[in-house]
Amino acid sequence: MPHPLQDLKDEPNEWQTSMLSAPCSDPAFCCFACFCAPCVTYMQRSEILGEDGKYQCCLGIFPCCTMELPKIPCLCCEICCCIGLAASANRLFVMQRLQIKPDPCDTYIICLSNICQIVAIFARCFCDEGTANCIENIADLFFCIVLSCMQTQTNYEIKNNPQTGGTWPTVHQMK
Repeated sequence: MPHPLQDLKDEPNEWQTSMLSAPCSDPAFCCFACFCAPCVTYMQRSEILGEDGKYQCCLGIFPCCTMELPKIPCLCCEICCCIGLAASANRLFVMQRLQIKPDPCDTYIICLSNICQIVAIFARCFCDEGTANCIENIADLFFCIVLSCMQTQTNYEIKNNPQTGGTWPTVHQMK
C-alpha cells in the first residue's frame, strides 16, 4: 500500500503557509494547538465529519479500521491513543480535498519527529534511566511542537484558502 502522500505529489496547489511559518502566521492558534492538541484535533475532525458524518478511524485513510463506528467514544479513543495519526488524517484529508501537494520541508520535519521517537525507544533499551528520560522528553517536546505546527498549518489553510471560504470540507463533499 503506497503512502498517502505519494498520491498527492502531483497536485497543483501549495499550502498557504508552511509548517515552519505556521506559528508566525497564526501564533494564538499555534499556542492553543500546543497546549490543547486533543481539543484541536477533535474540533477539526468534528468539522470534517459534519453534523451527520459517519465516523471511521483516521477517516479511513490508514488501514487500521475502515468500518463505521459511533463517533463518541471512538473519536475520543482515537485522539487519546493515536493523536499523531488522528491529526495526520485531518491534514491528509484537507490536502486531498484541496489538492495540495506535500511540502518537502514539512515531510522532513514530520520524519525527524518520528526519528526522535525511535531514538527515545532505543535509549530506553541501551542508556541509563536519566539519559533515556532526557531523550524521551526531548522527543516528546519536539512531537508536541510539530503537532501544533501541523494543526496550525491545516487551520490556516482552511481560513485562508479561496476554495474554502473559511469553511471546512466535509466527508459529504468527497469526490
